[in-house]
Amino acid sequence: MPYGESRERFQETLEIILKAWTEEPFSYTGKYYTFQNLSVVPKPYQRPHPPVRVAATTKETFPQVGRLGYPIFIGLRGFDVFEGGQHLQAYRQAWREAGHPGNGDVFLRIPTYVAETAERARSEPEYSTLRSYRRLAESFGTSAGAAGTTASEERVERSARLSTLGYDGLLQGRLAYGTPEMVATRLRELQHTLGLSGVIIEPNVGGYIPSEQVFRSVRLFAEEVAPRLR
Repeated sequence: MPYGESRERFQETLEIILKAWTEEPFSYTGKYYTFQNLSVVPKPYQRPHPPVRVAATTKETFPQVGRLGYPIFIGLRGFDVFEGGQHLQAYRQAWREAGHPGNGDVFLRIPTYVAETAERARSEPEYSTLRSYRRLAESFGTSAGAAGTTASEERVERSARLSTLGYDGLLQGRLAYGTPEMVATRLRELQHTLGLSGVIIEPNVGGYIPSEQVFRSVRLFAEEVAPRLR
């Protein structure tokens, strides 16, 4: 599928999903998809439909979703906290200019690891985390050619930046690793800086952290970090 079609295809798909949830039967004629007298069952229990939250991963996506008035997910894979803040400014500006009430709604997905000591919180997830981000750098590099001009440039830049970014750089700009107090402080700072409505933790970046360590980290987060965020 040509990358240049992805944004239009996404928009059509979202329109179809909303119709499927709320209308019966419905027809749709678009540039890429056409349906006649389609009925989807069962309908959602929530009315008019479940909440819609869109993942924003590229520079162009933020103002687009802001204009549409949808809450968003952001992550710290392709960009760091500073860049994320800049993208959120564009999202919120587009949100307000489109006449939507409030200032947008943002959830942050962030790699999170909690341990009893700062040294363990740093060392235990290091291999898995670095492996994950190195593979991500390779992915950005190999997929750049398939993207459009602007997206291609963005992916090349992300690949180059991640390829040279060490563990300390990741800890500073893309991770929440530490003792319960350190992680709670980090997440409160991000909530204030980025204007977050919520946080989704990613407890095993790369998938190579031993399960007993992941379970311990999640337990510490639930028992000692989450209560400090209320």
